[in-house]
Amino acid sequence: MIEAVAPNSDQYSHNKNHRWLLLTVQGLVLSMILYLSSAHAAEPLHFTSAEMLSTPGIGYKPPPYTVNDVDFDGKWQSVSLPHALIPALIPKLIDDGLLNLPTIVTWYRLHVPKLSSTNHPQFIYIPRWKTDGRIAVYGDSHILYQSHANMGWNGWNIPLWIPLEETAGTTTPKVIFIRIERPRSSGGGISSIWLGEAAEISWRYHVRDALQVQLPFMSSAAFLAVGIFSLFVWIKQRNEWLYGLFFCVSLVAYLRSMHYFLGSEPLPISDAWFSWLTINSLFWLVGLVHVFLSYLHGRPRRWLSWLIAVITLCFGVLTLPLTSILQNAYAIASPAYILLLIMGTSISLVGWKNSRLSKSNDGLMLAGWGVIGMMFGIYDLLLVNNYISIESIYLGPYTNISAFLIFMIILFRRYIGATNTIKQQNNDLETLLQAQSAELQKSYHRLREIEQRQMLAQERQRMMQDMHDGLGSTLISALRVVEYGNISEIIISEILKDCIDDLKLAIDSMEPLEADLLLLLATLRYRIGPRLESSGIKLRWEIKDVPPLDWLDPNKALHILRILQEAFTNIIKHTPATEIRAVTGVENGYAVVTITDNGQGFNIDTALKSGGRGLSNQMRRAEAIGAKVKWDANSMGTSFTLYLPIQHM
Repeated sequence: MIEAVAPNSDQYSHNKNHRWLLLTVQGLVLSMILYLSSAHAAEPLHFTSAEMLSTPGIGYKPPPYTVNDVDFDGKWQSVSLPHALIPALIPKLIDDGLLNLPTIVTWYRLHVPKLSSTNHPQFIYIPRWKTDGRIAVYGDSHILYQSHANMGWNGWNIPLWIPLEETAGTTTPKVIFIRIERPRSSGGGISSIWLGEAAEISWRYHVRDALQVQLPFMSSAAFLAVGIFSLFVWIKQRNEWLYGLFFCVSLVAYLRSMHYFLGSEPLPISDAWFSWLTINSLFWLVGLVHVFLSYLHGRPRRWLSWLIAVITLCFGVLTLPLTSILQNAYAIASPAYILLLIMGTSISLVGWKNSRLSKSNDGLMLAGWGVIGMMFGIYDLLLVNNYISIESIYLGPYTNISAFLIFMIILFRRYIGATNTIKQQNNDLETLLQAQSAELQKSYHRLREIEQRQMLAQERQRMMQDMHDGLGSTLISALRVVEYGNISEIIISEILKDCIDDLKLAIDSMEPLEADLLLLLATLRYRIGPRLESSGIKLRWEIKDVPPLDWLDPNKALHILRILQEAFTNIIKHTPATEIRAVTGVENGYAVVTITDNGQGFNIDTALKSGGRGLSNQMRRAEAIGAKVKWDANSMGTSFTLYLPIQHM
């Protein structure tokens, strides 16, 4: 049968959308305000006793649309609320397809005393009900509410809030019937029941809903959100696999917590698969905590790890709904929880011992939480089997909350530790760099001093060699001529002029040129110009810009000056030239300097074979700097060309 009266929209909104904890707190505050402001509100009824009648049956049956006292066969017996039956250790399998399953329908009857007149609607509030089936609530003879979710996972942890007078023409019922259907081997029960105005009892409902439903949902969702963030961190930094492990823990913890806040609506999967997922996820969670704990204390026990892996794998395979061995994890949930308690306690105690040996504070904290979590697990196991009042609250969600906080503390401390390590390493590196920088500075100054000494020595050597080859050779020649006594004043004057020119060229070569060939040629023109003018020779200076010569240094500059000086000197001494033309250009990767005169030409081959040192010195100096020289002579004059490479070979 379907429901005769549409349930409260707030209830369905709650069933379809898990309200945020903030909205719950706001509702609680509003309920308290209404309670304090309702000075004339009637006292709520709190039912702590009822009449119970159980009738056996076969298979699940839809609840009837109406009920009356005459419809019941049997004797009602008085029971105290909350009321629950202890289930069998291994109950019968629960499956929507098992139509022949032996069942029991338990009815609870509540007689409602006459209430004082009031214009406010009345509500029924049931903190918790337990059954592997469905529940239906009747007011007098008409159905007010029935659950319509799965049989096994049917929202047993979600408190019920049922309106009585929100439909026109309704009155407060005189008798309330509660129908609970369950398998015969399964336990069931119901908590105490409240009836009254919203201002009186809504705060109780909101507090219970926050503690039983919203807090587990919010905490597990927050756990999973941080876990997803950790997953992205692990994807970015694969070596930090602890973040990937944290994501796995958060995901499994969320799967485990689903049965605390799901079930008010039909699940997208069967009871068998949902049971397999929620129960096996607890095995996975215990195994992951063991791995996490082993990482913290650094003393893994392989035998324990293998044992946990084998137990987890075997239980998961044996309880798969596809197999024919056990078919449903729910059928052995209680023995499975006992096995889990033994595993978890062993892991916690071994982890505690190893953490103490390795002096791991994080390991001690996590192992201590494991011990406390196992105590909470024992409490929840007793509550599941109705050895504790079903009106109590499960502590499992709070174990997950504390686990979330502990994992966050561990990761936060790891993060802070890594940050401090990086800072210390940066400080150490900075100190090391400063020390190395100071050492490099000292080395640099030492090398500079050595380089300067080497440069001075090389320059001294170059000057000595140049003075020996140039100025020294000229002076020795002049000395020999003077010693033989056959020298005129004109010859002495020429020799001294050559010596002075050699000395000036040596000095000019030490000027900074910055790879500028034109500046070097300008220096040569300044030095050679007066001699040409005194000799009556006209100089046509047709110099244009050429690319810079990066390889040009004082030593190579002196070679260029010597080569060109020799060219001008040969023209002055050996030709009756009246004009000299100096031209620059670029040709095939070379900067070209050409000196042409209009004097009498000469035979190049004869001059080279005669043993004269002028042309051979020019060739030798050109080879020393990677340059080339070329002569062209005819009766109209001589052309000398110097090829200087733009890029040094």
